[in-house]
Amino acid sequence: MLFLRRRFKPANMKQRILLSLLAVAAFLVVSCDKPEPEPEPIRVSVSPSSISFTSEGGTESFSVSSNGLWYVRTEGSWISTSTASGSGNGTVQVIAASNTGESRTATIHIESADNKATVSVTQQAYVKPEPVVKSIKDIRALYKGSDYKITDDIYLEGAVLSDFRKKEDGGLHNYTSAKTLIVSDGEAGLMLRLTEDNKDILRGQKVRVSLKNQTLSVYNGGPLQISDLPRDRVTTTGTETLVPREVSVQELLTGNYECTYVAVKEVQVKAEYVGKPFGNAENHTSIPFEGKSGGEFDLFTSKLASFINETVPSGSGTLKGIAGVFGSRCQIYISEKGDYAGLTGERFAPGARFSLAATSRTVSGDAGSFGITLAANVAWKATASDADFSVSPASGTKDATVTVTYKSNPSTAQSRVARVIFTTEDAGVAQKELTFTITQLALDQVVPSPVQAWTELPAMQQAEGKAFFSHDMTYGGATVRNYSFWYDLNNRVALWVAYPLVKGHLSGVKRTDKWDYDPMVPHRYQGEVSYSYAGYDRGHQLPSADRLCSAEANEQTFYYTNITPQNKNFNQGIWETLEVLVRNQLSACDTMFVVTGCVLSTDENPTVVYAKDTQGKDVAVPQIYYKVLLRYKAGAANGGYSGIGFWLENRSYGSEVISRSHACTIDQIEGRVGIDFFVNLKDEYEKEAESKFDAGAWGL
Repeated sequence: MLFLRRRFKPANMKQRILLSLLAVAAFLVVSCDKPEPEPEPIRVSVSPSSISFTSEGGTESFSVSSNGLWYVRTEGSWISTSTASGSGNGTVQVIAASNTGESRTATIHIESADNKATVSVTQQAYVKPEPVVKSIKDIRALYKGSDYKITDDIYLEGAVLSDFRKKEDGGLHNYTSAKTLIVSDGEAGLMLRLTEDNKDILRGQKVRVSLKNQTLSVYNGGPLQISDLPRDRVTTTGTETLVPREVSVQELLTGNYECTYVAVKEVQVKAEYVGKPFGNAENHTSIPFEGKSGGEFDLFTSKLASFINETVPSGSGTLKGIAGVFGSRCQIYISEKGDYAGLTGERFAPGARFSLAATSRTVSGDAGSFGITLAANVAWKATASDADFSVSPASGTKDATVTVTYKSNPSTAQSRVARVIFTTEDAGVAQKELTFTITQLALDQVVPSPVQAWTELPAMQQAEGKAFFSHDMTYGGATVRNYSFWYDLNNRVALWVAYPLVKGHLSGVKRTDKWDYDPMVPHRYQGEVSYSYAGYDRGHQLPSADRLCSAEANEQTFYYTNITPQNKNFNQGIWETLEVLVRNQLSACDTMFVVTGCVLSTDENPTVVYAKDTQGKDVAVPQIYYKVLLRYKAGAANGGYSGIGFWLENRSYGSEVISRSHACTIDQIEGRVGIDFFVNLKDEYEKEAESKFDAGAWGL
């Protein structure tokens, strides 16, 4: 075009117009040779392309890659997305509802103008969770001495030991009510009290029992039970052959076999019941049985039982049945007639017994008294060698506790010795004379007990005005330790009391309330509290209820050395609930080692406060009480040992009961009182047990 402009110059208007038209045409020709490009397609892709949910539902997400606009569309009413559209790259959340039915699927579409992608969604079917089954031992441990309502959705499983159905329903009806079942999982057992008579649940059937909102209770001194249990809470799951656990009479009497199926060896009905029927239609009957090696228990028969008119086998042998308890007496309930088929042996004659549980004792120089335990089934006499010592009773024909009463030692420098001589002329006794030696200290003389390597004892160092004492008791036919204490002679209180505790210590006799001086400590170092302190309760450090295995053991808990002045509301409130908690833990362990102590002054309150005893003497009032507990269970972690501590002020806590807020580690109490507890335990076990605690495992 420039070339034309340079060489040709139009001469007139027509030429100019023609040239312009030619230029436009040339331009159009050139433009048609280069067309405009097509628009780029809008891509879309997703990752991942599939999502899965559990039946619980929830939220998952996927990413979108795109170079333009895109839209989301779902197929499935049980899912939703966080957005309905987007531009460019983005993330989409997928929300799935919970599923209560079969497995299901859905699809999510992500679409642009030119492309699309899909995400497949699946959800698992609902699977009903397996029930939470607790061992019967753990369920029993929930009971803390008063009715306990189970709020968790838990179950027990076990085999039915009893056949207490009515006779017309084919059962033995050998209990006070046909509503009763006894179930055991082999380790422990529990009584179930239905809201209606049991007609169809048979002995030997396995059952699963729903316990939510049910109550654990003890009715009228009987076994622990689940009360008012609806029948539809019990589901049968199969059958099981019942095999009794073979035990001795002594083992049965520990009370550790309640509601389990046992076979008690070497027993027979007592002679005065030979030839008598199991029971009568007027009253429930308890027939005493005796063991060849000693000990008694009762065979309980309901007045409704189908076999009440049968004669009790008179022979010796093995008696099977369900172990139970009523008050302080252990019992056996017949669960099938074959339970007493093993009593076919010759009757044994209880061997002649004539022995002392202990043969010596040291007492203070003050006047006092104590009991000597004599085991005898022969005629015997007792005499004292010194006129200042007397015995009562002085004769008998059976087991007895002979009380020795003595005057004060007239000497302030010399101890003296007296003897009580027990004699028999029975031909069946080899040793016809037994001697019990009494050493009475000089008046006001203090002779501490030798320190032993017992697990429960803390570390001790000699200190002015402090002394260690220990009392023995008879338990299981042997002389064993009852409790030990570190005594402040000037303040007339035990700074700590240490003792072992097992379930067998909790039953056998009633509370004695025999308040008295401790015969090992001179009277002037004790507060005389045959009546309460002025303004305070008489608080036990070793509770009376922890020593009901014999009168001797219980009487020792009423020694004045074991008593301290306690705030009335404290003693009868939160302190009592702590004592109950300790006893309840025995179902979860073999032995509990306990140290109960008191603190007379603190940094905040350094002044010691005193109460007056009945004679006007000063007795220190503790500001703080504590308990440190060491639990032993064979086969458990840390060698079987676990621990916990409790720290409480001697004041009213109102209606407050013991809880985890009052608990602490044993190490923390050691730091407060400066005492090293459980020093006789192996170091590795002691460190673990004292440095932490599991509140839930202690029922808190």
